[in-house]
Formats: sequence, C-alpha cells, structure tokens
Amino acid sequence: MTTDFTTQVLRRLNEKGLELPASPPPPAGQYEPFRLHHGMGFLAAQTPGSDPYLRGRVGQELTIEEGRKAAEISALNALARIHQALGGFDRLVGLLHVAGHVASAEGFEDQPAILDGASELFLYALGERGKHSRTAYAPLQLPRGLSIELEITFAYRDS
Repeated sequence: MTTDFTTQVLRRLNEKGLELPASPPPPAGQYEPFRLHHGMGFLAAQTPGSDPYLRGRVGQELTIEEGRKAAEISALNALARIHQALGGFDRLVGLLHVAGHVASAEGFEDQPAILDGASELFLYALGERGKHSRTAYAPLQLPRGLSIELEITFAYRDS
C-alpha cells in the first residue's frame, strides 16, 4: 500500500535521481536482514552491495568522495529494507541510531565526514523522521572487502 508519506519519500529520492532498489543486498550468512519487536526495528548491516568500485579502505583504495557515495548507497539500501519491513514508510516513527563502520586506511580519521553521506540522505528523504544519533567505527577491514556497513535502529507504529 502506498501512503502519502511513502509517496513523499519516493518523490524526494527521485528528485535526487535515486530510487529504492527492488531488492536490497541479501544477508551474507544465516541471519535475518531485519527484526521487528514491540515498536523497535533493527536492520542487519546495510552495505553498498557488490559494486567493485566501492570496495576497499577509505583513505587508501577509496577517496573521501567515493566513501561518501558508498555510505549514501548503503543508506539507500537501508531505506529499501525499512520499506520492505514495514510495507512502506507510513508506520515509520523515525530513525533512532546509526552505527557506521568505515573500512579505513591506517591514519585516516575523517569517518564522520564519510558517514554524513548516509545521514544526509536519511534527513533528505525522511525529514524529521530521519534524525538520528550516530556512532562511527574505523575498522581496518570489513567482510568481503566492503567499505561501509550501517547498522540501523528505528521506531515504528504497530498499525
């Protein structure tokens, strides 16, 4: 069911030349891509997917701009997963927390700027509902050579 808020979010994404992926990247193991529990939603790590140009460490294989783009694509995949979990965006109360993991070259310290690529998309697409707290992590490597992983916690209405 398409609602007014869902239509608004999709229109905002379209204005940026973006659209929700029909199917976000599948889980890479034996776990669920999302869990809903008493008004709280939890997304497993959202990534930029299989694009080989967005793999590697920011500050080494990737530039800051490429890292921001990878974070934005990860956020777009997260929005697609929320849309899938809730059947649209109307039941979304808002994002609560984003934990961002940025595969980083040794000495690279600008993870917050990279994760702004995700946060800016959430705020643009969801407005007030996109506001969130955030934590940045800087591992030297992520699984499968990924550059970004986002873990999202959100609140939703049961019906």
